[in-house]
Amino acid sequence: MKKSLILALLCTIIVSCASTKQFKKLTDNEPLPADKARIYLVRTGNFGGFVKFNAFLNELDNQVGVVGPKSFICFDVPQGEQKIIVKAETERFFTINAQAGKTYYLRLVPKMGVNYARVNFEMLSNEEGSAEVKRLKSPKMLYAE
Repeated sequence: MKKSLILALLCTIIVSCASTKQFKKLTDNEPLPADKARIYLVRTGNFGGFVKFNAFLNELDNQVGVVGPKSFICFDVPQGEQKIIVKAETERFFTINAQAGKTYYLRLVPKMGVNYARVNFEMLSNEEGSAEVKRLKSPKMLYAE
């Protein structure tokens, strides 16, 4: 009985792990256009692995992806102010004044919430961010041209 309960719990945990999906064009391996900025949202740890972070650009009806553990999403934006909205237990915002030709790496850090995980942001240097991205899983693409 005990073994069956433990096995059922392990199966539930494995099945419920959040996967990463991207709903906009993944530009990770493409040259950055001169008139655009590139934003990476990275999640480097396993903490809160079953929790997904829904990511939006500027408004809640413009979802760019879902970020799970040890993965990233990447998208290009026009220069100017861009509001990254990440929704878990609550909505959190991070504003980037995007400069053309520049790449931004934003780490999503899960924190304990009341009923669900919350998210904090950490801006990474280009060196640290590009090194992290090389270690992480690419998103499952749910986008076609």
